[in-house]
Amino acid sequence: MKPATDHLPIALRAYADAPKARALRRGIGASSWTLTFDCETTTDAGQALRFGAYQLRNGERLVEAGLFYDPAGMPAAQVMGLRAFAKREGLFIRTRDEFVDEVLFRRAYQLRARIVGFNLPFDLSRLAIAHGPARGAMYGGFTFTLSDQKIWPHVRVKHLSRRCALIDFAAPFRQRNSRGQRNRNMPTPVRRGYFVDVNTLSASLFSQGFTLGSLSRFLAVSNPKLELDQFDGPVTDAMLTYAVRDVQTTWECYAALLEKLDRLGMADLRPEEIYSEASIGKGNLREMGVVPWRISQPDFAPTMLGTILSSYYGGRSEVRIRREIRQVMLCDFLSMYPTVCTLMRLWPFIIASGMTWRDTTAETQNFLASVTIDDLQSPDIWPKLTVLVRVQPDHDIFPVRAAYDGDEQATIGANYLKSPTPLWFTLADCIASKLLTGKPPRIVEAMAFEPGPVQPGLRPIDVNGNPQYRVDPVNDDLFRGGAGFLDRVLS
Repeated sequence: MKPATDHLPIALRAYADAPKARALRRGIGASSWTLTFDCETTTDAGQALRFGAYQLRNGERLVEAGLFYDPAGMPAAQVMGLRAFAKREGLFIRTRDEFVDEVLFRRAYQLRARIVGFNLPFDLSRLAIAHGPARGAMYGGFTFTLSDQKIWPHVRVKHLSRRCALIDFAAPFRQRNSRGQRNRNMPTPVRRGYFVDVNTLSASLFSQGFTLGSLSRFLAVSNPKLELDQFDGPVTDAMLTYAVRDVQTTWECYAALLEKLDRLGMADLRPEEIYSEASIGKGNLREMGVVPWRISQPDFAPTMLGTILSSYYGGRSEVRIRREIRQVMLCDFLSMYPTVCTLMRLWPFIIASGMTWRDTTAETQNFLASVTIDDLQSPDIWPKLTVLVRVQPDHDIFPVRAAYDGDEQATIGANYLKSPTPLWFTLADCIASKLLTGKPPRIVEAMAFEPGPVQPGLRPIDVNGNPQYRVDPVNDDLFRGGAGFLDRVLS
């Protein structure tokens, strides 16, 4: 038996009851106004703002188009060139401060416009005159000061991934509520704004990354992105033409993405609330009438929530043979997570009015002792894996969160594990450990989960807005698709 060579404290997920907070109001939504803008910067490491272009629209009608620039970084001769170009092209010309105060805040913010850009967090940061750490719900992100006028709020940005960030307006430094509202305890909600990053929206709808150029070609918009290699030196008409086209291209891509979103048939799904493919998936669930589990079963025991959370380790990949030439077989995993969900028959849990559980310690001990890798080739085995197991680890291989190599951040690794305290894992993790070590882990306790009755009021939807891919949540498995779905895909 391989001895333990490292003794590390391990980290576990946990659940804590949060204090009851005031119910959040979603708001009435964005108006018909849209502000689309793009910044051009210096080519050094600082990437400071040089100039930018914008379009203000009401619906599809272009109300105002213009250029803005940073006077501190723009020589007088180039400002004259900027103004001459703007006059020739019928564009407004503003300083950075004028654009921020008069267009972004006094018009877009006040009119509840959607603020649109490609890689929008970067462009917002180029407008900033100061920055600091964000607080509250945006802790871990940045707060940007865009205006010297205290009546206007800061903008907060918190990156969630390479393609996705939360963006909103902070509360302004002024009294939002009248004396009557304060006396009646009827506060005016903070106007958080409506920010749409076209980069995030396109990746969410098409499950692939784009540049603005590749997206404009993919969507075949009328005015695709121009190519320009020279950004050093004085501002030229070519640079200005390039910037103005970028804004038009961004707008056309945004409009095309809205058409795609409309075809999905999810009227409740707002573009500023889409952060990834998961947002689209949740929108489908709402259209089906599926009530979230924590709402359908609000009295679910907190201790059981803690048990479930502590056993969750997410997806991981492991390479056990390194720097050796070996014969390999290419395996094509087609949507591995949905495949596993279908094999385990997890869809009934999603549409259920809660779930139940029962002790299956003896049953699970016998199953784990006898299961083989050949058994796992049978689809009949997988529905039996909806079990959480409390084990006494004794040199078993399990996923473990720990600060490896002195790192401050705990990460997940598959390790030989020995612990004086029993720990919760999934039955699938226990099977994997048995197959890797040749011995089943020692089970202290096991619980099998079963879905409750089907929720009322569920309704069919057309996936991706296509009636050929109609899914009835009561009779079909969304992870697999509706009747004949797989046959149509393979054909």
